[in-house]
Amino acid sequence: MNRWVGIVSLRETAPPTPVHRIALAIDAARNRTSYQLAGQTVSYARMRWALRTLGQEHARHSEWERYAYCVDLAGDFFDGGHPPTGLPFWLTNELQNLLDGRSGTPPTGGRRAQAAPRHTVSRSASTRRVRTTPPEAVRLARPARSTPTGQRPSPEPVRPYSRAQRRLDVHDVTYPALCEPPVSLVGTYGQEVREVVGKAVRGWDAGPEVTAWLGLAVEHRSHLYESHHADQVTPHVLGLLDRLGGTALDVILVDAYTRWANPRKSAEQSSEHARRRAAADLALGAWATKQGLVRMGAGEAQQPARSVFEGVARQILGVLSLCGEHEIARRLVASVWPDLDRPSETRAEPVALAQTAFHEEGLTYDYDEEGPDHRKVFRAAVRTGTGRTAEGTGQSKKAARAAAARALLAAYPKVAAAASAERKTAPANLPTVSLLPYAHPGNRHRDAVSDLAAMFELGHRADGLLAQALTHASWVHENQAAATAARQRDNQILAHHGSHVVNHLAAHVRVRQALAHCLTPGEDEARILTTSDDDAARLGATLQLAEGLLTSRGESGQGRTVVSDAAQAVVAAAWRVHGPRLLGRRPAVLDDWLSGLEHQHDPVTVLDAMATTYGIDYEYMYDVSGPEHLQSYTATIGLRDARGRVHRWSERLPGTPGKPEAKKATAEAILDILATPINGVADDLPAPERDLLIFLLRAQLDGLGQPTERQRARILSRGDLGTDLLTTGDTEAFVAWAERARALLGPDGTAVPDALRELYPKVLDDTRLGPGSLLRRMAADPGPDVASVVRRNAANAVRRALSSGPQAASVRDVVQDWWRDQAPATGVTVRDDMRHEVFRPLPIHLGALDETLKWVGEAAEAADTRIDVELTVQDGTLHVWLGLDRVDVRAACDDFARLLSHILPYTDCLVGDDHVLLRLHGDLETDPLHPLAAAGMDAYASGPRGRRRLIEQVADGPAEAQDKQPYS
Repeated sequence: MNRWVGIVSLRETAPPTPVHRIALAIDAARNRTSYQLAGQTVSYARMRWALRTLGQEHARHSEWERYAYCVDLAGDFFDGGHPPTGLPFWLTNELQNLLDGRSGTPPTGGRRAQAAPRHTVSRSASTRRVRTTPPEAVRLARPARSTPTGQRPSPEPVRPYSRAQRRLDVHDVTYPALCEPPVSLVGTYGQEVREVVGKAVRGWDAGPEVTAWLGLAVEHRSHLYESHHADQVTPHVLGLLDRLGGTALDVILVDAYTRWANPRKSAEQSSEHARRRAAADLALGAWATKQGLVRMGAGEAQQPARSVFEGVARQILGVLSLCGEHEIARRLVASVWPDLDRPSETRAEPVALAQTAFHEEGLTYDYDEEGPDHRKVFRAAVRTGTGRTAEGTGQSKKAARAAAARALLAAYPKVAAAASAERKTAPANLPTVSLLPYAHPGNRHRDAVSDLAAMFELGHRADGLLAQALTHASWVHENQAAATAARQRDNQILAHHGSHVVNHLAAHVRVRQALAHCLTPGEDEARILTTSDDDAARLGATLQLAEGLLTSRGESGQGRTVVSDAAQAVVAAAWRVHGPRLLGRRPAVLDDWLSGLEHQHDPVTVLDAMATTYGIDYEYMYDVSGPEHLQSYTATIGLRDARGRVHRWSERLPGTPGKPEAKKATAEAILDILATPINGVADDLPAPERDLLIFLLRAQLDGLGQPTERQRARILSRGDLGTDLLTTGDTEAFVAWAERARALLGPDGTAVPDALRELYPKVLDDTRLGPGSLLRRMAADPGPDVASVVRRNAANAVRRALSSGPQAASVRDVVQDWWRDQAPATGVTVRDDMRHEVFRPLPIHLGALDETLKWVGEAAEAADTRIDVELTVQDGTLHVWLGLDRVDVRAACDDFARLLSHILPYTDCLVGDDHVLLRLHGDLETDPLHPLAAAGMDAYASGPRGRRRLIEQVADGPAEAQDKQPYS
């Protein structure tokens, strides 16, 4: 039975068309080279560039759905094509900003977008699938860097007070339902875990959803693989639960600690929290071991590590938090670890003990490091205010600091003994001190406290806490009497508490979104990063905290760290009043901020991954300037490529940046320069940046090894080595890129490494046939509707065209074989005008022609209508016009035509109201190409079976025998 029956839609018969209808279709296609975007005309070439640029920006922010949309759409903008109209609003807006030059801030808030490459001359007479590079564009200026921490802005004139307009509405947070864990995996194990947890918390009535998820929580990744369920539930799900459980445990521990402890400084609270967290993890792991909760693979069970049981215990806490059972999670921790609500007798950490022992003198730590990045040795020197010193070394700063503190305590045992006795005699439960708002804080501070209280629905009971959240240490130093009268202190301890609360809220949102979507998230979907100071500072800016922040006369209150600490302290104040209610109801400003967090790697991590791909070794070095209390760091990175070439780069920031800011700025600058396209724009770079770009290009060519599929996806998303140009079919732009690369590299860079010759075909195969390809997505369309059936059929037809093809030796053989089978069913009229020019097809072209004829033939047969076929060759391109009466050609052929044009090289399929026009560009570039360009063009012209060259002997030319009309 014909698969088109019931699918093909009919239309009214069109009026007769003139004899030269194929000429009209060819001319119409030749004239389609520009696109109307919001009232302005944009060339197809410039649209391709803009879509690739936006796609790379979205990839940098792990927005893979938008990245795929932009890349797929770029493939529709070939000259003569019919790109879709009515683009999504977000894309139209981003395209307008980029094309109008308003892209100083990239579309998703990341680094600057690429500048457009220069125009290259293309052959104007050809009707082939021309993909010209866009016109020359002015290089976009690098956006101004934000004022680093500690930099004092120029004084502003005093302005009259105007109350800040803050958004005060509140959201009731709703989440989509979680996916259901497979019964074949969890079975009845969830009920057993529920009973164990219920016994520990002394009674708990759990619902079916949390019970099923508890069954999944006790899984170890080794059991997932051994039970053959890893395709239904990826190990990333367990990682998400572990991460959420860890943040929930942090909040539970700090909540309990703040109820009885009164630390002098935030460092003491942080150190004590780290010790308590390690002890709680150990107790939870022992409980999971004793209860026999962990389901491991046979190999892992032979000698399981302690971390396996601790991880499963955190996964259980993660499920409880995920399902809204935060109080049950707290009771479980309290039951398993009795020291939750009291000081433990565990020996104090040396850093905390040293802080207690020498707090009157004051302690400062200085650090030094040596060795390569993968084997660094850190050295810490501690000094008291009276000149006592000690040193220590370790594999991390934390270990070196602890060793230095231990050495200081050992050098002065009497002081250490007194401090230990003081800690042991400290009261376990301190009287609760009611914090008061300040008597005369000023209008800005008073109004900020009032607005925040309304925003978080706190009433006046938390005015004292909010006042503390908006109190900087510098203000307390200058206004000690006012702070003492209000029983206040600075916001550092509150900010430490808030950092854990913010991380928990962010993890809760991320995990709920991921596990409501599917149980097979990828690495990017499952990534949860700790909230950075930049993220928290953005929240503080949205809350307009700087307006009400109390700072000293010398502190601006606008610094990133200052605002970040205040934002986290405000969230901590709200959490101390509401607790886990913030998980379900919170200010709209906070909810929007949490939903918009981008869990992406920082520039230092991105640069590390890029260096690993290309075998680049690197090391950071730091220059320090300024007095001790205003030290400014400058980071210099030394890069060494696979051939031993060395390049150094420094990025100097204004103000007094710290070491992390300096390191991040240097890494970001390198990535910015690497993202610069080399098609002419490199000439506009300053000499140092141009030299760095050339070094990185050489390093990529010389250090490329055998990248994994994931690394290839990253290479493509960054557009390294021209891969993005090849995969979107922009072959002329690729040749121009290769020519420019050769000019930059000089005579020593002409050789093409074997790894690059292997990379290009693999990247193209990933794009054409890989898991995320358009073909695979169409083939996997599960819908029962007509459109879904057509997409699945189209995917199967294009896959056949790409992989096999007919046995015929020429275009005429393909048409004649099809005509013999099709003419009896529908009637076929063929007009062959191929006698005047030579057409040399790619081997894959015959498959494309065969599948197109079959596709149109089946559609015509289902509609019981005839087919008119016309063939002609112009400028080396074969045009096949297929006319259909009484068929809705667009509905029947649009998906097939789009997929064929995307997947097959040098192939366009255009759909009109009453016809399909197939264009096969066989007359490829005849000028000799240098090796780099030839490597990419060979890969582009090949199919997945490694067919890389034209078959010169296959030709439909002006031979005498071909003058005969074979269709009669």
